[in-house]
Amino acid sequence: MQLYLTLSPLKLAKRLTLGVVFFTLTSIAVQIGKFVFNYREDWTVMFNVDREMNLPTFYSAFMLAFCAWLLGAIASGKQVELEQQKTLNDPDDNTPVNYRYFQQWKWLSIIFWLLAFDEVATIHEILIIPDIAEALKLPAFLHSMWVIPGTIIVAIFLKQYWKFWLYLPLKTRYHFALAASLYIGGALFMEMLGSYITVIENQQNPIYAGMAIVEEIMEMMGVIVFMYGLLVYIREWQQKIDVEIKIMN
Repeated sequence: MQLYLTLSPLKLAKRLTLGVVFFTLTSIAVQIGKFVFNYREDWTVMFNVDREMNLPTFYSAFMLAFCAWLLGAIASGKQVELEQQKTLNDPDDNTPVNYRYFQQWKWLSIIFWLLAFDEVATIHEILIIPDIAEALKLPAFLHSMWVIPGTIIVAIFLKQYWKFWLYLPLKTRYHFALAASLYIGGALFMEMLGSYITVIENQQNPIYAGMAIVEEIMEMMGVIVFMYGLLVYIREWQQKIDVEIKIMN
């Protein structure tokens, strides 16, 4: 049995953006209630983008997982094209670059599955150890220590994927670059600013709360832009992707 799912990249992006707007407004309302009216009921945590294991967290994880699935579908399609190309041509011939890069699509899928898992499990926050940061006398903006390996990983990733990015269609390159700028800017740059505010002041102030909201919104919008770019790429590459469903005993 095959399942066919019809998607409009623009409509999906708009609807997902409405979800981001909703969580932005509810998070702002939560912070106003907290700092202006001293309203700190437990249920408000479920709508606070700066907290974990709540509605915004699962929303972000879902979008990351969907991107991972799309990347996996592209990787599978590219692998089929590569095998077909090798069958039709002499093995000594140069295989077109667009087909050779299916491994990069595959690894991108794995990376996004890991990001989706980390969004829920928050493994990276294990590295936020204030005592070690103080012992090492790290600058205030590096007190969230995970940004150090995070920055190194991003640098390695950009180096490894530079040629892959250059061979993408111009429109796709633009979408991917914008998505990466938003997501990395939120995840690393805004996290550093938040660490600085935490050291200079503390986390219990409206400035930090506002920055935390901006950080999470940038990350979510980055994922939406990336998802939109993937769907547009798929639309111009393949008119449809077949999803086969097997029910096992």
